[in-house]
Amino acid sequence: MVEDNFPQKLFGTSGIRGQIDGFLTPEFSAKAGLTFAATLQNKGTVLVGRDVRLNSRLTQNALMSGLSAGGVHTVDCGVVPTPALLFAIKRLHYSGGVMVTGSHTPAPTTGLLFFLEDTGEMDERGEKNFEKILRLHEFKRVPWNEVGSFSALDITEEYLQEMERQLGNIGDYRVVIDPGNGSTCATLATALTNAGCSVSTINGQPDGTFPVRSPYPQPSTLSGLASAVKDARADLGVGTDSDGDRAIFAKSGEVLWGDITCAIFVKNELRNHNGGRIITTINTSNVIQLLCEEYEGTLTVTKVGPPAMAEALRECKDALIATEESGKYIWPQVLMYGDAALATGRLLQIMKQEQKSLEELQSEIPRFHQFKTHIACPEQLKSRALEFAVGMWKDGQGVEISTIDGLKVNYSNHSSILLRASGTEPTLRCYAESLNLDEAKKLLDVVNALGRDALAKAKGG
Repeated sequence: MVEDNFPQKLFGTSGIRGQIDGFLTPEFSAKAGLTFAATLQNKGTVLVGRDVRLNSRLTQNALMSGLSAGGVHTVDCGVVPTPALLFAIKRLHYSGGVMVTGSHTPAPTTGLLFFLEDTGEMDERGEKNFEKILRLHEFKRVPWNEVGSFSALDITEEYLQEMERQLGNIGDYRVVIDPGNGSTCATLATALTNAGCSVSTINGQPDGTFPVRSPYPQPSTLSGLASAVKDARADLGVGTDSDGDRAIFAKSGEVLWGDITCAIFVKNELRNHNGGRIITTINTSNVIQLLCEEYEGTLTVTKVGPPAMAEALRECKDALIATEESGKYIWPQVLMYGDAALATGRLLQIMKQEQKSLEELQSEIPRFHQFKTHIACPEQLKSRALEFAVGMWKDGQGVEISTIDGLKVNYSNHSSILLRASGTEPTLRCYAESLNLDEAKKLLDVVNALGRDALAKAKGG
């Protein structure tokens, strides 16, 4: 039997996302639970958590029913940040976990993130196997007397204790946090207060409608945070997404792109270890390459998204850190996923170690001028448009081309353009950067024109 009432490709850059009145219905979630049970050989115990979205509880219940019908025991962790769920998997030795969350997407969207026992998401091969099992109904329902049990577990205190172990006593830094009404409302302030910080909060009440700002933390949505940092004369501000894996930082009156913080973390790791392996995604700034050249680092570049990062970390067991410009920073010795609380603490530790402000740390990073835009593109035309873009690219002189995720062109002076398909929206994403502002603007025109022309050809057949 073939299932054909959902998208041709279920997994985006991270997990499966949709709406309960679209394809991600309770019925679909139950089948997804059965499918994940099949990937676990219909045994074991799985932790399940959710974010604050209005539809997440319904989706979670359906998912857990499917897991139980497939013979897997389930533990309901309630509303928790995604990294809290992962710390519990690691410390308590569960078979895996599922987080019901829309992450940074709008309120009506929810999603399913599937984690293995090493706390990383399934890799691309695992995702394809999952889709095959689900589409062909190759999962199985166990007999009535073998169904998985249901239980509940409050993991919040365990998570906060883990944060204390990771962060120690940082000192009396003044920090403004913006959980964005998401699941870190109950944990982020406490974790930083326990580390000795003075914390003030905006948007700190859980609310799955996200009434004040988008769950997507980025400079355009965190102006309130930047203002609050300035008004409080705080040392640092941090904004998270709805499930607490992304962290975007602010200084007085300004929100920093995630690339800048990536660079601060990478520089610190390379200096502390006299070089080492760094993993980053293809959409992250070439400043990481520049730092690797300066501090004897070895760089591995992946597709966008935590699954690709996890796959690289499993292959490169010596990696110091993995980063993505969206605000994900992964220290694999701790977790195979991002954690906003951990990242905030690590940044404050660097500030303390260096006796420098965030502004001073930023000033020591090579200044790349970046532009990021997008072009509306129907889902069914994304692949075709990118194929045309690769075929249309003519300038082969003095450039390095990568097609692991869209088309990226690296110039010898570290300038670059990138055209790739969004994994969460019907768009083509366009990036341009250079150490020279005028060149960055010209490259933005180049990549935008390339994207538009490629899409036009795709529409024309």
